Amino acid sequence: MDRRDFVRGVGVLTISGGLAGCSGNGGDDGSGNGTDGDSGGDGNTVAVGPDGQLVFEPEEITVETGETVTWEFESASHNVSAWPSHSEEVSIPDGAEGFGTMEEDGDPMATVGQGETFEHTFETAGEYTYVCVPHVASGMVGTVIVE
Repeated sequence: MDRRDFVRGVGVLTISGGLAGCSGNGGDDGSGNGTDGDSGGDGNTVAVGPDGQLVFEPEEITVETGETVTWEFESASHNVSAWPSHSEEVSIPDGAEGFGTMEEDGDPMATVGQGETFEHTFETAGEYTYVCVPHVASGMVGTVIVE
């Protein structure tokens, strides 16, 4: 699979996640619903913009390789971007693919509506630093640690 196919797949995942919503295990295969790092919630879930704040909550989450993280958009005008070419604050492990919500044309400024979700399954161990592109200057940065 080349980078363009991956980006198209993420776009489809983003759209289907927004239409289907988040039900129960958020794509969990039944092997467990998270390890630690999340703030009470359902497994590996990160709140985006809770209470209108410019934060990811929790700011850092730890998961196992092969697990999925779900970002739930609690307010509008936010996104998730782990594309190193879109922000100098973003970093991903060597060999990992970037991820995030964006338009099909690759626009990283595309935002997600309140109540929608985005999911990503982490296949490469390491530390991923991601941002909300419209609010990165305000410090809206999060981290996923994959063990």
